[in-house]
Formats: sequence, structure tokens, C-alpha cells
Amino acid sequence: MTIPRRTMELGLVGNPNVGKSTLFTKLTGVGVMVSNYPGTTVEFKEAGFVRSDIKVNVHDLPGAYSLSGESEDETVALKMLAENDFDAVVVVVDATRLESSLVLAFQVMELGHKVIVALNQMDLAMKRHEFDVDRLRSILGVPIHPVTALTGEGVDELVQSIVDGEAVVSDFKVSYDSHIEDYIRDISAIMPDGRYPKRGAALKLLEGNEYISSLYGEEVNHQSYLASKEFRAQHGESINIHITRDRYGEAGRIRKEVLTPRKGPLPLVERISDLTMRPLTGIPILMGVLSFIFLAIVIVGEMLEEELEELFDLVVGDVLIDLGESLAGDLGAAIGSGVTLGFEAIIVLIVPFVMVWYIILALLEDSGYMPRAVALLDGAMHKVGLHGRAVIPMLVGIGCSVPAILATRTAGSKRERLILSTLIVMAVPCGAQMAIIIGLVSRFVGIGAAAGIFILLLGLLLLLGFVMDKWLRKEPTCLAMEIPELRRPTARNVGYKTYSRSKDFFVIAFPFLLVGSIIVEILLSYDALDFIVDPMSFLTVGILGLPAITIIAFLFGILRKELAVGMLMTLFGAAAVSDLALFMTPEQFIVFGVVMAIYMPCLATWAVLVKELGLKNAVAVGTASIIVAVAVGGLVNLLLTIV
Repeated sequence: MTIPRRTMELGLVGNPNVGKSTLFTKLTGVGVMVSNYPGTTVEFKEAGFVRSDIKVNVHDLPGAYSLSGESEDETVALKMLAENDFDAVVVVVDATRLESSLVLAFQVMELGHKVIVALNQMDLAMKRHEFDVDRLRSILGVPIHPVTALTGEGVDELVQSIVDGEAVVSDFKVSYDSHIEDYIRDISAIMPDGRYPKRGAALKLLEGNEYISSLYGEEVNHQSYLASKEFRAQHGESINIHITRDRYGEAGRIRKEVLTPRKGPLPLVERISDLTMRPLTGIPILMGVLSFIFLAIVIVGEMLEEELEELFDLVVGDVLIDLGESLAGDLGAAIGSGVTLGFEAIIVLIVPFVMVWYIILALLEDSGYMPRAVALLDGAMHKVGLHGRAVIPMLVGIGCSVPAILATRTAGSKRERLILSTLIVMAVPCGAQMAIIIGLVSRFVGIGAAAGIFILLLGLLLLLGFVMDKWLRKEPTCLAMEIPELRRPTARNVGYKTYSRSKDFFVIAFPFLLVGSIIVEILLSYDALDFIVDPMSFLTVGILGLPAITIIAFLFGILRKELAVGMLMTLFGAAAVSDLALFMTPEQFIVFGVVMAIYMPCLATWAVLVKELGLKNAVAVGTASIIVAVAVGGLVNLLLTIV
């Protein structure tokens, strides 16, 4: 075994969707989940590799479009660059969309880091352009290595450059507005020597970066504040906006200098990509995709549900109930019934719909279509105080609310995170809630009723977003994101994502459901639930028009939403999911589905809300969800009664 002679620390920086996580995997051999939307690397990862007797520790920093600190991922990336003494920083640049990657590279170089540029997706870029890599290397003054992270082409040369210590501090400077250059000189003149070059630090102070401001004294910060105030008065806009514009202008000039478009018609994939981005064609395509998703989940899910129910009855049936009764009489029968119903609920109802959705979600991510939906919906999302990027956590929330709440870190402000988290909790049904709406309402009432609930939730989302936008008054941040290439999804990525997202339903949900079913069956056998059911009947029977005993299902739904249906089967003594129609009317299925889709998030989601938003906001969101769920459920019950 070779013992490394020394250790290097390497930082990996890049915009979301440039292939940074893929390159990280190629460098280290550590499997990470690769997604085509922002937020997958908000929590950084570390791993290492050995080359030429040198151990290289690789730090995969959060994906960020800037180091200005406007969002949490930007702030974390900036702090990690500052707090780690990196021997080299590899800036991963998307060769097919050069400008925004160069803007990030400018900022890394301005802060005095030793840089190597990994020019990713060169295989795609060369299909459309002639790329003068030598000219780009000359302009930026740092080593540049063309790579294709997906296949590994060029990665070996990049690794050798890293271990050979070729990373350098660049002398390249962006040419800013003359007034900004004057401010930089004035601030630098009174600035003490520190961790960063004075020019780079002065720019961050002018941008109002809180982290950099904390490193300097009152005089320096006051000078930068006066400069920013004066610039706004003279130019009618914030200085940070002008700085960003100058960087993009510089990036655009470099792009024209190093790229020459190839002649000839656009490839078919590019023509399809254009159709998905233009509102005239993109919106109908998006509506078609959403319709396909809904119909696929309903049709395929119901087919799987029926097959699994028949298989379950054939294989399991009453075997466990009879076995329990033979071993321990009525108590054993109750335990056997609880185990049977727990297994049936998770296998027959949850698995078909959740698994189908997770497969579809993985296909959307891996194909690169999801960011296109984000861009199309940006204008609409501004109506509810958010930007188009908020669509991504919402779509993730259809699978599970926990990663969706974590994904709200990509929002530009705490205000947006609060709005987005509230909408996810109250108006975006998770996989378990989808299974309840489709598996119960669609099955026992009809697909139109299930579609009606989704339309109701969309209306609730728009109404809540509009109200919160007016209540928490402030302009939302602008959308800035890269649109990756459309590509064919790989079976490996789709399979891995589906597996990793689905396993929680078995590892976490099933034990809860199994134990809960057993407890409820035992309590039912001794008539021990009346102390909960009777006092709450004013709510279940009086307001919602549901059987009084459904309060138990709602309470277990707070633990995990997928427990609710299993509890219904246990409470009613239904031998199969299909038997629930004997105990509830179609109208009651609709009301039950509506309330389950809106009220109180599960405990796991609530715990994440506390961590991300604080206890006060988490309690407010949870309480509001219960009030709104009861109000909307009561209104739906009233309307159905009248009709």
C-alpha cells in the first residue's frame, strides 16, 4: 500500500447544472445523486483520491451562480472558500453556456484563489461552435482543461494538473464602470491587508456582502456604504446590479472572442429544446407533460394497485389473523389483523402511486426538462412573491415534503423560504397524499373528483401565495439559472434516484404503520378509542361530515401521511382497500382527501420546518394548515351536501 507523501485540499466550484457533481463522482469514485435542477449540492460533500503519492481531499461546494451572498447557497460557498486553505480551486464551467460560468469564475479569481478551470461539456459545445481554448486560457491567465465529466474524457489531464500544482492566482481584471473603479480605489486606500486582495474585497463590500463586511472595521464599511448610496443617487439603481451587469458584459465579450458558430442547421435536440422554451409552444408542451404525469400516475397506479391487491389476498389473505387467533385468542387475532392491514396498506396503496411518481420525477430530472418548466413559469410565480426556481421544490414536494423544504434553501430570501415552505405544506400533496387522493378518491368516486381536488389545491396555492406576498411585502429576487442540454435519461440514474427516494417508505413509514395498526386493532377490540372519538365528533361529524372514528386516521396521519389509509382499514375492519366503500360515501371520500391534502405536515416535515424556519414560524405554518384544512373541508362538505 502506497502512503501519500503529502495532502492537497481542493475546492470544486460551479453553477448548478454545469456537471459539478458528475465531475466530483469521476474524481473521487463516490456516488452522488446527479440532478438537473438547482439545490442538489446545497449541502456540500467531501471525498478524496490519491495520485502520484499525493492525497487530494475534494470539497464539493454548494452550486451557486454568484458569491454575492444573496442566497444561502452563495453564502455557504463563499464561507467555505474563505475558511478552507485550498491548494487549488477548480471552477467548473459549462462550455455550452459560457457567460454565467465565467461570471462566477471572475469572482473566484477576484478573491485571490489559485484557480484551474474545468471546461465541461466540450463534446456538446464543439457540435455548435469552434472553441478557441488557447485564447480563453490567455485571457483568463489560468490553466484550462476541456473535459466531458459524463464520460470522463479529459479528467485524467485535469487531475494531473491539480497534483502538479498548476493552479495560479490570475491577474485578470473585469473592467467596471469608471465610477465603480473610483470607489474601489477609495475603499482600497483605507483598507488594511487581509485574507483577500483589496480589489476583490472592495467589490464584495460594494455589493453589500455581509460576510466580507464582518471582516473589516467601521471606517471601511462606512466608506463602502456611502459609495453605494451615492451610486444609487447618481445612477438610479443599486451598485451591485451594475457590477453584475459589467461582469456579464465582460463574459459576453470573451464568449464572442473564443467561440465561432458552426454553419448549418441546428441539431434536432436543439430545435426541440427551443420549442420547450418559447411560451407559444413551451406552455402547451408543459400542459401536455403535466397531463401525462397525472394520467400515468392514475392509470398505471390503479392497474398496479389492483394486481397487488389480488396478489396480496392470494399470498397472505387471513393467514396471519388465523395464526394469531390460534396462538393467543382474540388478542392474537387483533395483532394478526393489525400486521395484515399494515402490510396491505403500504404495499397495495402506497407503493403503486409513489413508485410511479418517483420514476417520472427521475425521468424529468435526468432529461433536463425540469429547468425549462422553471423558466416558463417564472412570470407566473412572481404573482405569488416567488421566482420560477420555486417550482423545483414544489415538484420535489410531490414526492416528499422533507427534501422539498430543504430545497427551499435555494430561494433568494427568508421571506421567499417562508412563503414557499407554507405552500409546500398546505397546497403541494406529497407522495402519500397523492396516493390517498388517487388511490381512494379516484378509485371510489372517479378521476374527475381526484382532478377536482388537484385543481382546488392549485387555487389554494395561488390564493395563499397572493395573500402572503401582500402580507410579507418585498420584491422577490430575480431568476438566474442555467438550462442544461436535453438528453436521454440513463437507466442507472433513474433507477438509483427512484430507489433512494422510495426506501424511506419502507424503512421509516412501514414500522410506524405496522405498530400503529396493531395498537389500534387492540384498542378497538377493547372499545378503548371512545375517549378520543366522541369529544372530536363535533369536528369530524359536525363540520366535515365524516364518520367520527376518522379522527384516529387524521391523528396517525400526523406521524406519517401514509398511515392514514391503513388506519381507516383497521378502524372499519375492512379486509381489503376495496371494502372501504362499504363504510364511506363518495362525498366523504372527497372531503377526507381534501383534508388529508392540506392539514398538518407529518412529524418529519415539521421537524425540518423547525430547523429551517425556526420554532415560531413552524408552529404558525402547522396551526394555519389545520385551520385551513378544516375550513376548506367544511366548505367542500357543505357544497356537496347542497348539491
